Amino acid sequence: MFIMKRTRAAIAVAALFCGVLIGTRGEALAGHPFGTEDAGTQGKGNVEVEFNLERQHGNDGTKTTSLGNSFTMGIAPKIDLAVGFAYAFTKADDGTKSRGMGPVEATLKTAVIEGKDRFPTLGIKAGFSIPTVEGGQAALLATAIAEWTFDPLMVFANVGADVGTRLAGNAERTTSIRASLASRWEVRKGWYLLSELLWEKQTSPSAPSTAEGLIGAKKEVTETLSVDAGVRWGLNGDSPHVTYLLGFTLGFHGEPSAQAAAAPAGDRK
Repeated sequence: MFIMKRTRAAIAVAALFCGVLIGTRGEALAGHPFGTEDAGTQGKGNVEVEFNLERQHGNDGTKTTSLGNSFTMGIAPKIDLAVGFAYAFTKADDGTKSRGMGPVEATLKTAVIEGKDRFPTLGIKAGFSIPTVEGGQAALLATAIAEWTFDPLMVFANVGADVGTRLAGNAERTTSIRASLASRWEVRKGWYLLSELLWEKQTSPSAPSTAEGLIGAKKEVTETLSVDAGVRWGLNGDSPHVTYLLGFTLGFHGEPSAQAAAAPAGDRK
């Protein structure tokens, strides 16, 4: 337990430190409030820090407020290293309150085939998640990414899986598969309209699936800051009723992006 507390404190300090250091932002594509990945990379030496707030209303009356942070750095011209986590405050319908930190995720992302004409840019993102509470599971994460550009519209598609393990000493493990489709339309310079569909299901045949839709917007406020907002709602009875999302992103642009042909659009995830 002492080790977990030290880990949480170290992550929080690192996130704040990174936020102070960031000065200017680089090119960006998908990012919050999307759950869908884009195929772009930051470019070697470029850094992006994302902060977000989410308020979820469950069908059972449970309300969850989540504070999230992610740090992404280009460690090679076409390879990104990303670390993310979130801290959640939950209030059940009967008034019971709880709070805790979710798993810490670490991933690498790369674009493997550059798009041309109508052929999409293809990418891969893979990594792992580490639990921060006893009984949680460590999982292997993998996402295949496709990205199309039809100026002023961009379309992103993902398929992926979270493969549960027993590496953290947990008795049970779960594996889930997911798919998503998102679009980003530049309605005017620096303003973007966002839409998304997400689907996820555990591999157990009896497990329910969730499906959600999102409408949102993103604005490049200055060269150093972009902000975003969105509303995501459940499309079936097993999905959260509604989730409200807010976020902002700061970044440092050191070298040209690995996807220099892509127009700025908000913030990479």
